[in-house]
Amino acid sequence: MVMDEHCGRGEILVVEDSATQAEGLKYILEKNGYATRVAADGRAAIDLMRQSRPDMVISDIVMPEMDGYELCKRMRHEEGLKDVPVILLTSLSDPKDVIKGLESGANNFIMKPYDERYLLSRIQYLQSNAELRKDMTAEMGIRVYFAGEHFFINAERLQILDLLLSTYENSYNQNCELIKTRNELNALNDELENKVLERTAKLDAEIMERKRAEEEVREISQQLWQATKLATMGELAASIAHELNNPLATVSLRVETLLSQAGPEEAFKRPLEIIAQEVERMGNLVANMLQFSRRSAQHISTVDVREEIDKTLELIYYHLRKRSINVVKEFPSDAAHIHADRQQLRQLFLNLFTNAGDAMPKGGTLTIRVSSKNGTVPFFDDKPEKIEPSHFLSIEIIDTGSGISPENLQKVMTPFFTTKMEGKGTGLGLPICKRIAEEHKGTIDIRSEEGKGTAVIITLPVVNGNNVKQLKGGD
Repeated sequence: MVMDEHCGRGEILVVEDSATQAEGLKYILEKNGYATRVAADGRAAIDLMRQSRPDMVISDIVMPEMDGYELCKRMRHEEGLKDVPVILLTSLSDPKDVIKGLESGANNFIMKPYDERYLLSRIQYLQSNAELRKDMTAEMGIRVYFAGEHFFINAERLQILDLLLSTYENSYNQNCELIKTRNELNALNDELENKVLERTAKLDAEIMERKRAEEEVREISQQLWQATKLATMGELAASIAHELNNPLATVSLRVETLLSQAGPEEAFKRPLEIIAQEVERMGNLVANMLQFSRRSAQHISTVDVREEIDKTLELIYYHLRKRSINVVKEFPSDAAHIHADRQQLRQLFLNLFTNAGDAMPKGGTLTIRVSSKNGTVPFFDDKPEKIEPSHFLSIEIIDTGSGISPENLQKVMTPFFTTKMEGKGTGLGLPICKRIAEEHKGTIDIRSEEGKGTAVIITLPVVNGNNVKQLKGGD
């Protein structure tokens, strides 16, 4: 078919019930040189074509009055319109659409939403094969059985080929779009997964930071509670000391007087001895409470650790002998001088030696090892403002007693915690030792294994004379 010159590239009738879509399609066609008319349905399209025959029809399928399939059938049975090529716009939602298209005589399918370039290429293809279709007017019959239904199709060979090829091409294009969409979706999924992993890592870090902060708050609260308790205990201890010291001193004096007057065979001598022991125990308890709750002024001097250990062992000699405890001393040949409060140092040793003796009621070995080491005391590592010694003394007190369980080992420095029988311990001995060590810029560490014994390691810095003022707390 040769198109009229006045029509430019030809005249196309657009059959579309949607005014918006019709105007959009008209704009594309006119922009590319095609004259365009518009009909709202198949019946109106037939009337327009009878007035002026178009070169091509582009029709929607679903329309009121007359749909696209019926329009094709009417055109194929009308002499002046049967060779006008028809393009149907469809969603191809049902495979039967292809069979209906063949039955109706449509030449091409174009998928909605359509690509402008593809639409124009289909129009040009049908235009270029217009003469060929004129020469191939012979029809062929095809019987099709599909989805439980029989279809018999009479159509031209070229029309069948055009429709099937356009259907395949549309399906291919749609498949390419699906692959593209799938790849984009996979990329988005990967991106989303990475973001989820990144966010999860951030949340994990935030949770860990929050837990750490909560733990710090708990520790600070515990320290505050402990400080409050100790302050209260200090006031209580002072009150107890004031109320009990004088009566205890009076009782002690009276008991000693009665004991000095009692003969060896007096029946009341043993009860008096028991009273004297209990009075002494009560006095020691009050003294321990006062010592733990109040920081007394230090009297720093140069002391030889070996001499202080020997003098403390003399004080506790009877306590160790009656338990058949063998004492092994491993001292360096050189002097082991440090700057310390002599009385506090003896109190430290006395508490630890007594604990070691109590841990071996049926005998054992108490090893006391003093050694000089180079380096810095761990106590200083995170407190650079403290004294930095060139070396320090390590004092190890090792017993072969019953040992301490892992659970109790974590609590031994807690004030008032004790594993001794009621009346045998106050739970203040080790906390007092810890305070004394720290006041001397040192550390105390306890290692123990049940059934094998306990080792207490005291680390005290060896400092020069210029640092005595620092130990005293001076500028």
